Amino acid sequence: MANAVKTIAKFVRNNPESESTPVLHDLCTALESEGVFELGRIYQLDKKAFEMAIELLEEWRFDRHVVERRLQKYLDKADDES
Repeated sequence: MANAVKTIAKFVRNNPESESTPVLHDLCTALESEGVFELGRIYQLDKKAFEMAIELLEEWRFDRHVVERRLQKYLDKADDES
């Protein structure tokens, strides 16, 4: 998720007045805190910001999948050792 976060952080810093900035910021915050985010807000974004948001979601989903698989691997290993 680091690549998308860096891209969004750079966009937010360079475009503080953009209408997309609060949406991208709120999306990042919600994903980090496992909070609530209204997905319909993504459709308000211009094309570039929309693509950044989708990339962030893709990386976030992949990262969560990897963590869950790693956790399951260790849980399975613990069961085998019992």
